Amino acid sequence: MLEQIVLSNGFVFVYAIFGVAGFIVGWVAQRGNYCFVNAMTSVFTTKSYDRFGALLILFGTSALATGGLVAFRIIPAVDQYYNNYFSGWYIIVGALIFGFGATMAGGCNLSMLYRAASGYVQNWIELFGMMVGTFIFAVAIWPFQSYTMQNGILSTKQCAYLEYLPYDIFHYVSSWSVGITAVALGVPLIAFGVYLQVRTKRKWASFDTGARSTPRIGSTSMATSMPLSSCIPTTGIPMMKPSSLLGRVSATDVKNMILLRIPYGVNFSTGLLAIALLMVFVVGAGYTFNYLVITSSDGGRFLEYILMPFGANLGLSTPWYNNALPVVDPSVLMVIMLIVGAFTASLLSGDFKIRVPREKKRLVIGFLGGILVGIGVRVALGCNIGMMWTNFAQLGYDGMLFLVSMLGAVGLAIKLQRHLV
Repeated sequence: MLEQIVLSNGFVFVYAIFGVAGFIVGWVAQRGNYCFVNAMTSVFTTKSYDRFGALLILFGTSALATGGLVAFRIIPAVDQYYNNYFSGWYIIVGALIFGFGATMAGGCNLSMLYRAASGYVQNWIELFGMMVGTFIFAVAIWPFQSYTMQNGILSTKQCAYLEYLPYDIFHYVSSWSVGITAVALGVPLIAFGVYLQVRTKRKWASFDTGARSTPRIGSTSMATSMPLSSCIPTTGIPMMKPSSLLGRVSATDVKNMILLRIPYGVNFSTGLLAIALLMVFVVGAGYTFNYLVITSSDGGRFLEYILMPFGANLGLSTPWYNNALPVVDPSVLMVIMLIVGAFTASLLSGDFKIRVPREKKRLVIGFLGGILVGIGVRVALGCNIGMMWTNFAQLGYDGMLFLVSMLGAVGLAIKLQRHLV
């Protein structure tokens, strides 16, 4: 069954909403220091679970929201499952490579872009490394991977509704099967995420905060507790404690967030990101890939765009580039507007500054990590946004495989980094 158009406003409207959604994601990610890798590294380094809990809340909320729209027949089920990917060995292997590379480089695909837009040279290098990694994948890995996918070698041979949990569980797609699945998937994720945040809040509350000043991003105590290439920006912007992020937010905090004096709270950022996903999910239904896509295909293809003026067209010589996203696509516009949103937020808040790491080896590590990121996202058929988060909203199971694999890779990378410091 083909996708069904929900809103008949045309492609101009779709492009406009995708652009607005991209701007929101970039702005919110920059103001909230929102990084999937940071959320996972904090689990292993500072034993802080508030940001990882926020990720679980984001995944659960997305599953409930998109599933609810389908269950109440506002959005056809086909628009939720149509773009479900194949599943196989490559999801696990790709997520392992991606998680390891992103931790070494200093940022996931989302944080790489918003930090690059804020002036972090290491993330510029990581982005270029990702382009190189994408090319390596297209030439050396994709022929083998596509062969295994076509022949069902440790891989499913069909996707769409066959990767859709309501169908896999109930063997039938209906409003009630989608609704039950959305609740069964979303509620436990949200509940566990809240539990982790409350646990972190109590941990902070047990400290004698009166004798300590509020930690600042980039302070000595923070730097010594984080890995070498942590994706927490070293900006000196006051960082709200988990107790502030999870408890009551004062009127002063709200005022300072509006005036861009302090970062957004983690749950406030999570809510705004979920809204951006729903905007794309509803408006893009029937027109295009109606989920968020951040740099997996579009960013990796920047190398192709760069080489075009010099007479080199990778789309004609390399099969993967020929089948990837076109230059003019709503998702490409989304990535561009994400960069614009992050740059605007960093500029207006006074956070924008060209920053070159003092240790030049971090540039090398960033480049090598970027290569692994480029390879990993393509092997896994998507990144932490386009595969992991998106697949939870699609009510699939590949997002779970990606989450577990990426978390394991982050832990492994942290152990290696400790030996390098």
